[in-house]
Amino acid sequence: MSSSVQSQALAVCDARSPCSSQGEATVGIDSRVGLVWRGQAAGLARLGQTLISPQGRFMLGDPFGGRALGATSTTLRETLPLVEDDRSVEFRLNESLRVPASISQAAAASGAREIYYVRDFQLEGIEPLTGVQVIRLRQAVPGRGEPLRDDGPAAANAIVIQNVTLSFQAGTLSEVIRPDEPLQAIARIRYRGAGLLNAVWEVATPASTRGQPIYVPLEIVRRYVGGSEVILTSPQLPNASSGLHRLRLRFLPPNVIDDLPTLNYRVSDAALQRGNEVPAIQLWPIESASPLTRHSRFRWQPVPDSHAYQLEFYADWPGETASDRPSERDGRQPVDLGLSPTTGQLLQGQRREASPSASLLNHLQPGSTYYWRLVAIDINGRVLAASPLEPIRP
Repeated sequence: MSSSVQSQALAVCDARSPCSSQGEATVGIDSRVGLVWRGQAAGLARLGQTLISPQGRFMLGDPFGGRALGATSTTLRETLPLVEDDRSVEFRLNESLRVPASISQAAAASGAREIYYVRDFQLEGIEPLTGVQVIRLRQAVPGRGEPLRDDGPAAANAIVIQNVTLSFQAGTLSEVIRPDEPLQAIARIRYRGAGLLNAVWEVATPASTRGQPIYVPLEIVRRYVGGSEVILTSPQLPNASSGLHRLRLRFLPPNVIDDLPTLNYRVSDAALQRGNEVPAIQLWPIESASPLTRHSRFRWQPVPDSHAYQLEFYADWPGETASDRPSERDGRQPVDLGLSPTTGQLLQGQRREASPSASLLNHLQPGSTYYWRLVAIDINGRVLAASPLEPIRP
């Protein structure tokens, strides 16, 4: 008897008896997927037993150690035929699996394009064995409840991100705020196709922006879109810690994009104290300043103890009259000009020169007059020095 038991074996979904599935689950819609479970049982001489799988479970990430999304209570069973020798018995079980909308939505929200469906098969006298099926997910066309096929062009079967621009609500690329002052950002996304847009707002706080920024999630965005453009508004941004902050909108799979745009803002008490003044930064003439291009170079005398510099551009003169020039105040400059810059550019590290970025130039109207200055910032986000305002034309 012992030798007979030792010779018994069970195989499910292996190379000799592959399992298969027909159809895909549509995200956000109750779906039916046809599954075929195949396997072999050996060492069943003169017994004739019933193969049972009491339930199935949906798993995300890993069929064995991943995140459990839910389970089914449907039992699969098949009585295996009697045999008179130790030959293998092949079996096949069909299952019409219902994939609930809540399961597919939870998986899609995590950026997954497929989930695992797992069943344990039991046979008396043989160790239970686990079978795994892969269920692919596809997006639905908003308002129609119809799935997007994978056999069409990219523009028809998925969202293709074409362009992303970020700015603060005032239209600026950089801001300086007091602690507890509210601040939000806006993302303008141009895309092709239709389906579920998955993204997450992330921020790096001063604890990491002093070196390599470490981004942490603020809010997950899940929105069905169909058209060509969508505008997203961030949650209220962290404003309790003084120093430099970085903000980005990261897209989750399958809409991963490289070179994510980022915004920078500074939280500082001293930076916004009216009448507060700091030493002036000594500037050198700009190379190729007329007109301003990517090849122009701003140059200055480095400021001791600075951690970063910020170029600020103003569309209007930030004061009562142009004659009240901050540059005439005994070599000192005000920290607060009473007006948010139109655009800006953060320059990390000890620098002595820089060229304007393409993003900065895109926010300037050719032929218009702007006023620019340079601000030096220490590791805690405090303003150390500022240059006089100077006119410039892009």
